[in-house]
Amino acid sequence: MARQNMQQHAYRITRFLTVQLIALIGWIIVQSTFSLSPLGRTIPFTVTMVIEAIWWMATLVIMFLLFKREYNRFVQAVLELENANKRLRETTNDILLELKNQSDQEERISRPD
Repeated sequence: MARQNMQQHAYRITRFLTVQLIALIGWIIVQSTFSLSPLGRTIPFTVTMVIEAIWWMATLVIMFLLFKREYNRFVQAVLELENANKRLRETTNDILLELKNQSDQEERISRPD
């Protein structure tokens, strides 16, 4: 169960990074098209800036939303881990207390007053 959960987290992080890579490659293609091609030289500078600004805003919004979703999942996983750790400590303390009480009872039985 934990292994599958870790694989899901790894897959989501890989997907997040893949989207970032696609955005970067897209930006390189757009930038190259506007700055190196004859088409880019005929487009006025203000239009180029508007297109780049729209591209960057869309990219940043998408990255923010993806990052926020992954961060929320990370926080949820941390909270679940803390909860599991708390239950494990409580169970361990209960078992150790029970063993101590059992040991004390055996000592009283084996050692008459």
